[in-house]
Amino acid sequence: MGNSYRKSEPMSSKHKLYWVIGVIAVVIAAALIVWNSGIWFKYSTAATVGDNEYSVSELSYYYHSVANQTIQNAQLYAQYGMDSGYDPSRSPSEQMYNQEEGKTYADYFLETALSNLQRTTILCKEAEAASYTLSEEGQKTVQDNLNALKIASIQAGSEDAYLKMAYGRFMTKSLFKDILTQSVLADEYAKVKAESFTYSDEELQTYYNEHAADLDSYEYRLCPISAQTEQKTDDSGNPVEPTEEETKAAMEEASQKANQMIAQVKGGTAFNTAAASFVDETTAESYKNDPDYQHSKDVLGKNLDSTIKSWMTEAGRRAGDITSIEGSNGYYVVQFLGRDKGENSYQTMDYRNILIMAETTENADGNAVASEEQLAAAKEKAEALLEEWKAGDATADSFAALAKENSADEASKANGGLYEKANRDTLPANSSQWLFETGRKAGDTTVVEYTDTNGNVVGYQILLAGDMGEIRWKYQAASSLRSDDYNAWYEEVEPNYPASLTDAAKKIPTM
Repeated sequence: MGNSYRKSEPMSSKHKLYWVIGVIAVVIAAALIVWNSGIWFKYSTAATVGDNEYSVSELSYYYHSVANQTIQNAQLYAQYGMDSGYDPSRSPSEQMYNQEEGKTYADYFLETALSNLQRTTILCKEAEAASYTLSEEGQKTVQDNLNALKIASIQAGSEDAYLKMAYGRFMTKSLFKDILTQSVLADEYAKVKAESFTYSDEELQTYYNEHAADLDSYEYRLCPISAQTEQKTDDSGNPVEPTEEETKAAMEEASQKANQMIAQVKGGTAFNTAAASFVDETTAESYKNDPDYQHSKDVLGKNLDSTIKSWMTEAGRRAGDITSIEGSNGYYVVQFLGRDKGENSYQTMDYRNILIMAETTENADGNAVASEEQLAAAKEKAEALLEEWKAGDATADSFAALAKENSADEASKANGGLYEKANRDTLPANSSQWLFETGRKAGDTTVVEYTDTNGNVVGYQILLAGDMGEIRWKYQAASSLRSDDYNAWYEEVEPNYPASLTDAAKKIPTM
């Protein structure tokens, strides 16, 4: 019987080829799955700043931060019936930011994102070179933002889902925390670097002498008188722009009204009384009912509107001077009431507060609002607490104890209602006006209205003035010098960190 065993034949080259092709096909299929998921792309370099490379994920945070702010501004404008120039319902790549330069909003978002990334990189690298690390306060700021994220993400279902919705599909909590920490460090070091520039009294006085018009504060009254043209429409009902002749005639009429008002004021009529005769009914009611309507106090020269600044800051201007100034759509009647260097006023102050919020009830629209009775009850409680303090030791410590027990101000409650080196320019108007009033002394107290962002009274604030900080004009002079020196320093180091975008960055607007 013959042997039935046959030796196996070696795999043919054709079989080998098919097997290799099959393996390659599997690898390609897996690669496509990974590519389509964005895993490779998210780690692609989107920008470089100096020696640092930043991924698509990292640049996306800065891109969406700018885009989100632009969308918020557009929505805010829309609430008041105005057009910001950006349509959130359309792609930023389809909208022109600068027609002459051919720049779309997508281009603008990317350029601004790169600029913000460059700033963060520069400041963090310079902080590292100076052996500066994030302070405990900075670390708390990071944690506070992470806590806020947890609350904000409830509706989204998870923190990662919220972050992806806000900053792009590649954002994660760990990356968000890293970028947030870098941003806080950058801001903190910028402040530290700026404050490292100091100046002598002689240097401050020299600067003031050269910039007195900007550093002095002004008080004045204002009445805008609009140039009214007839509202016309075409056959389709669309508004028609007034002709050049119609606009000129309207401006001349506004000028005549302004001169008539000036004549009345010079003749002894109170400014607000005269103003009420030359404005629309709604504005007239404001002039009649509010003696401080369009009455500006304590306005720094550098913050004056450019239309009136030249006249207001003219040498030899005296209290009571009045004039009319042409604007873009009418005339402004302006009355100069005073100019002050601020030698006896302060820019910063330590103070304590106890915030008493009024109770609220839901109105027909479903909004929580405080009634007159509820506001009266809150005011009565605030005044009673102040009297209780006055009847006791009337010390900062006893005020702090009351604040810990009664204040609704969560930012200062645990610290006895204390705010240190509070800047008059950042405080609510009611608080700032009282705290920095000429003649204010440490230990003075009062109760002022507390308003929300829309100007509605929602409670009352008990204030206790503390130690005064820097004299205002010196503070302003030092701030201006410091800003100039900081900017000069930044411009000097910026060339060491050239920034550029890659082709991968250009895909971010379409993701």
